[in-house]
This record gives sequence, C-alpha cells and structure tokens, in this order.
Amino acid sequence: MVATKGFKYPDRELYDWVLNELHKRHINNETIGEIAYNMQHQYLPHLTVEDFGAQLDEVLKKREVLNILATGFALDNLANEGLLPEPLQTIVKEDAGVYGVDETISLALSQLYGSIAVTNYGYEDKKKLGIAAKLDNSNGQVNTFADDLALALASAVIGRCGHGSKLELDDNAVEDKQINDEFKELKFVVNGKEVEPQGDLCYFAKPIKSDRKLPNWDLNKFANDLGKAINNSRELADSLEEEFSHDYYVNLSVDMDDEFTWQLVIELLDNKMKLVDVVFVDLEHLLDYVYLEVDSPSEFVDTAQMIAQFVFEHDLYPYPEDSNDLEEADDEDNELDMSEMTKALAAITPLFMEHFNSLIKSGSLDSLIDILSDKEDNRKDDANE
Repeated sequence: MVATKGFKYPDRELYDWVLNELHKRHINNETIGEIAYNMQHQYLPHLTVEDFGAQLDEVLKKREVLNILATGFALDNLANEGLLPEPLQTIVKEDAGVYGVDETISLALSQLYGSIAVTNYGYEDKKKLGIAAKLDNSNGQVNTFADDLALALASAVIGRCGHGSKLELDDNAVEDKQINDEFKELKFVVNGKEVEPQGDLCYFAKPIKSDRKLPNWDLNKFANDLGKAINNSRELADSLEEEFSHDYYVNLSVDMDDEFTWQLVIELLDNKMKLVDVVFVDLEHLLDYVYLEVDSPSEFVDTAQMIAQFVFEHDLYPYPEDSNDLEEADDEDNELDMSEMTKALAAITPLFMEHFNSLIKSGSLDSLIDILSDKEDNRKDDANE
C-alpha cells in the first residue's frame, strides 16, 4: 500500500473515539489492571493493580492498537443496530464459535507486545476473566469483539510489564528501561564532561559518523518528547521555518507510518497556507544521526537546526525555483488590480463629465479660460522675441 501524499492520519480523532468506546464498555485502567494482576501477581509480586493499569495509557498511544480497537468496536456497534449484511449480522450477533475473526484481530493486538502477551491472551480467552466475562455475558448487547479486545489489552499490559526485567550480559546487568523513563537521563558528554540538556526538548551535538545503535526505548521516548514539544508550542515550527530560509511555512507532527515506523512529518505550505510538499523523516535514522555521547569538542545546536541539518544533508528538501517565492507572492497580492481600477474609472467618469458640463453652461469657467488664453499668448510673444 502506498501512503497518500499529504494525508494526515486522524490520530486525535481516532484516539478520542476509541476512548469513548472503552468508557461505554467500562474498559479502563482499573478493570484491565485487575485482569493483569490476577494473571501475573505470582510472577511480578511487587506490582499492584494500579501499576498494571497505568500501562494501559501507554498501550493506547500506539496507532496500530487504536486501529484494531476501532475496527472491533465499530463492528459491534453495527451489529447492535442490525446494520451488518446477512448472514454476517447473525454470525456476529450470536458470537458463533467457528467465526474466530474476533479472536484473530485480538491476537494481532497481543502480538504487538511479544510472546508473553500472546500466551497470556490465549489463557485469558479460555478463562474470560473480569470485565471480559461481564461483556461476554451481557444480555441484549453485542460484545463479540469487545470481550476479546479487553483481554488483548490486558495481555498487552502484561507484555509491557514482563519485558521490564533485567538482561544479563557478561556479568553486567543491563536494565531494559520503560518508556516512561525520563529522556533527560541520557548523558550528554563533551570532552569527558557531562552537559545538561536545555530547551523545550533538549540540545543535540552536531552529528558524528558512528555505528552506535540506540535501544528502542530511547526512540519511543524521543518520539513522545518530540511530539509534546510540537504540540505544546509553535516555536519549534517557527524556528524550522527560519532554518528553511522562510521558503515555506511548516506544520509538524510525529506519527507512525503503515509499517509502524516513527516519523517526523513536515508539511510545507505556501503563503496562502496551501500544501506544497511533505517531508517524511524517519525518527530512528534521525536519532542515530545525532550522536548523543561525544568525546571530541562539539558545537551544540537546537532541535530545529538538528532537523534542518538532517533534511538538507539527506536531500529531502524540495528547493523552490525562486527562494523569494513567498515574498514575491505577497508583493503581487498588494499590487493594484487593474480590472478593479477600470471599473472604478468607468463609474467616476460620467459623474465628472456631468459636473464639468454644468460649470461650462453656468459660465463659471469663463474667467479660467480667459486666464489660460492670456498665458498662451504671452508664451507665443516670448518665443517670437
């Protein structure tokens, strides 16, 4: 599938709609946390129901999770209203045992969080715990997809918590940090001295060629922080416009593409705010491009400069034919419209001629004509001399 150029995924609308559907079905931090706690307490005794439930907020920030939930809830809603075509309407309404599509999409959600989530979903589906049991047994209400999706969310929460344990490598414990760790914990080192990040997001060292790979949790946190910086103010977009020499106005967003890859989306607009082009920046490549721990002297630059450097060096920037296009367009808008001028003269001329003729008939212009005639005679005499 090829992404439509210029299409902006309706993330906020999708997120709000899914949250409303979850609320209608009482699927929330508490009910999901209870299922996860009952399943995993013996393995993760230090975590409470609230701890498990808090992870639901992070699960719901994943676009592919929202897509699956929205599809399942929409099908349940249509079945409740009798709007599905037969025989699908009857199959979904009766939650036929051999249908299996509800389990299939719920399993797809679980697979996003690894084998721990998948195996727990399979067990949960047999047991129908907590809110899933209530949804499965609700009389008169179709929840064919909703009960399985609730279990899939619980399995996703379990997967997130289960992968937070330590990994042993060469007798050194390497902790797999959670997404909610602070990005500021990354160390910025220049000449062996740690430097504190500054600004709304953070400051970055100018890029150095390196094979260093950053772990996924850094990438996710970076994407979340960059998204917050974009949403909280217009300053980042304004700074980037300056880096682009004001060739275009820009809109920024952080989204995932169809391959579930984090992207910075830079929409380029003309002076009439019409879309001209879209630049897609792969955030994993962008983060690898910026070397966060450096041993040699480095000049620190702000986020907008860092993005512009990446865009220019990777030849992603569509240079306008004339770098002054925006300014010239503004000048053209300020020029006098000749068609409007012609209309104005056409309206004024008859009024002027009418007034001029009335002055001639009244004799009011006779003295002026005499004065002009005398001046003309004097000029002729001067010329003869």
